[in-house]
Order: sequence, then C-alpha cells, then structure tokens
Amino acid sequence: MEDKAQLLLDGAKGFRSLAEALELAAEVLRTQDLKNLLGQKDIQPDLFEAQDSPTIQEPPKDENPLSLIDVRKILAEKSRDGHTDQVRLLLQKYGADKLSAIDPSHYRNLADEAFCLGVTLEDLKSAVDAITSKDKADQLPAIYEHHYATCLENLKPEYYPGFLRDIRRLADE
Repeated sequence: MEDKAQLLLDGAKGFRSLAEALELAAEVLRTQDLKNLLGQKDIQPDLFEAQDSPTIQEPPKDENPLSLIDVRKILAEKSRDGHTDQVRLLLQKYGADKLSAIDPSHYRNLADEAFCLGVTLEDLKSAVDAITSKDKADQLPAIYEHHYATCLENLKPEYYPGFLRDIRRLADE
C-alpha cells in the first residue's frame, strides 16, 4: 500500500514539474518574438511585404476582403479534391493548425495559394513562359529567391502553389 502511495506522490511531483515547464514555455512564447525563437530559415517571408525588393509590389488592397467562411469554402473544396494534407501544410505555413487561428489579413494570400494546390511542374513551366513572353522575366529571380530556388528544377514541390500564386500576380500587374 505504501508503494502505491509513493508512486502517486512521485506522479504528482512529475505533473507539477510538467505544469511549471508549460507555464514557463507559455511565458517565453508570450514575451518573445516568434522570429527570435525560430531560425530565420524556418519562417518563409511574405513576398509582398518585402521592402528591399523594388521589383515586387504589394498587391492592391482588396475592397472586398475575404471572410473566414469564404476561405473555409475554398479549403474545403480543395480538401474534397484530395489535397487535405496540402491544406494542412498551408495552414501551418500561415502559422496555425486551424483556419480560425489565422490572421484575417492573410486570407487573400491563403486563398490565392489554395487555388494553386495540385499544381504540377508543367503548370509552372507554362506560367513562367507566359511571364517571359510579357517581358517580365527580369522579375523572376526575386520570385525564385523568395521560394528558395534558382530555377524550376530546384524548386521544392511544397513551394509550387505559392510560386504559381506569385507568378499569377506578376502576370496581372
């Protein structure tokens, strides 16, 4: 009986230690900038917030911003089309495990990128060719750099949707 009591006391001490560690972690997250906690390479910069690149302009402010419901419909459709894992990764890219935790100012980028889920390398080649024919090829290096690549061949598949989103925006300028 005494062994069971000692086991329970040890378990309680373990839970107390775990609770203290979680409180400390929560305090660190609350007071620290997330970019300081993660390495710079762990956070993909927002291409359209970059101030140091004169070739890329911020898209015009949307007069009719997307709502949570609008984005949820888009993501649900992509999930039904078989892109559930990619939808989850996309949410994580924007810093959340669920859509409701994402800052509404990111809804347009998220939706535009979601529309591009399922894109293939051939789709990207066509989009790049279209940009080249519009004499905007000089702006491609900035987009490649933003997606950690120098050409289509070394562009990682998880960056395909964002790359196509950025190419489409460049084409629409």
